[in-house]
Amino acid sequence: MDMIIEELHKEIERVWPKHLEETRRILRVPSVSMTGEGIQDTADMLEDFLDGMGAEHGQFRSTRKSHPLVHGHLDVGAEGTALVYGMYDVQPIGDLDEWDHPPFGATIVNQRPYGKVLVNRGAYNSKASLAGTLLAIRTMLEKDSLPVNVRFLLEGEEECGGRSLPDFVVKNKAVLSKANAALALDYCEDSRGVPQVCLGLKGCVYFDLIAEGKARGGPTAEVHSSEAVWMESPVWRLVHAISTMVDSDQQPTVDGLWDDVRGPDKEDVRMIKKLSKMFDPKSYLKDSGVERFKVKGSSEKLLEKYMFEPSVNIDGLISGFQEEGTKTVLPPSATAKIDIRIVPDMTIEGTRRKVMAHLRRRGFTDIRMRNYEDYPWSKIDAGTPIAMACIDAMRAHGKEPEVWPMIAGSAPFYVFDEVLGVPWGSAGLGRGGRAHSPNEFAVVEGMKRFEKSVVTIFWKLKEHAEAEG
Repeated sequence: MDMIIEELHKEIERVWPKHLEETRRILRVPSVSMTGEGIQDTADMLEDFLDGMGAEHGQFRSTRKSHPLVHGHLDVGAEGTALVYGMYDVQPIGDLDEWDHPPFGATIVNQRPYGKVLVNRGAYNSKASLAGTLLAIRTMLEKDSLPVNVRFLLEGEEECGGRSLPDFVVKNKAVLSKANAALALDYCEDSRGVPQVCLGLKGCVYFDLIAEGKARGGPTAEVHSSEAVWMESPVWRLVHAISTMVDSDQQPTVDGLWDDVRGPDKEDVRMIKKLSKMFDPKSYLKDSGVERFKVKGSSEKLLEKYMFEPSVNIDGLISGFQEEGTKTVLPPSATAKIDIRIVPDMTIEGTRRKVMAHLRRRGFTDIRMRNYEDYPWSKIDAGTPIAMACIDAMRAHGKEPEVWPMIAGSAPFYVFDEVLGVPWGSAGLGRGGRAHSPNEFAVVEGMKRFEKSVVTIFWKLKEHAEAEG
């Protein structure tokens, strides 16, 4: 097996210039799920890629307005089957003036301390790693060394919480649930070159809280701000409402929110203790562009808080005059965009109900909630073949990984363990930065290491699945 992996790594090294250009070609096509820009073109491109590998393929939409899920089946006659998940949609580019290079130019430049980096929206999150995953699979297929059958689930709605993926999974549950494991592979090295293996994800409950002047006899259109002396501002009303949701340390204070928080079990505590000896808070802060944490404590306490406590975050506040200069108005409405990261055993509906009950008890009966598609939390056991495969694969590349029982990020992995009963794994070499921000990038040399690590993970999965019997 090691000889097969080594030969595949050599092949990736040989064809890497071609793979890099193919990745750049995919990245240059926009695929912004919030606006729909380039989504269909990218979906068609991915379907063509699957067709070129000889896979059965198609596109599925939950509704006419949904973005397509590109799905496929590659049967190589293996005993085991892996579900390969990837997201091809990206965030909007934001302010174009803040980009040093075209956001969809796939520009390669030198950047300290990394050397050559590829700058593009989706370079880090996570279109480039999707391309690398597909290219690594194609390499194994071409060398007649793909150790498992593959079912592809490539979605274009991850950034906006669409329904195409979960609806397709439910519709095809009988077939998909026969898979041995699901893989969601990405660039997981930090600035030290230490890879993370993730075993769990927090859920995300996203909603708008809206205050309107008309609900309390206030303004229904903009009026002069001089009227604020005797007319109520829905903006202040909303600010007072959301300020009750956290304390002065920004700890969640929503009534009953903590009642369902399970906390870490014995195995989680064991992994946290081990992780705390590897975790470098200074490097983590530097990678995040932040000087300090808002809380104090040992590495162990910080990690436990990060993984197993909920958070209430304001993503945006929208109201009134937003431009340069002055305009004295009393706005007719205000909106706060909120996300709450939920942990085991919190639920989406329970969290929404608690927020609204909390506000009603304090007299904010006029505040209304607008909901979006949300993600439940998801968690797998460290002893599953896919988890062990991810860990062993990183070690095979000479890197001792940090194994995280949970991370605060969210993704729709619940469709695998909760809906299908299929354990998932998330790992990969490679490094990037500035996800969701201007000048998003991936380190070019790391992109090549990532493809090699995909090969290793696939073969380690075969090894551990066979060992389990």
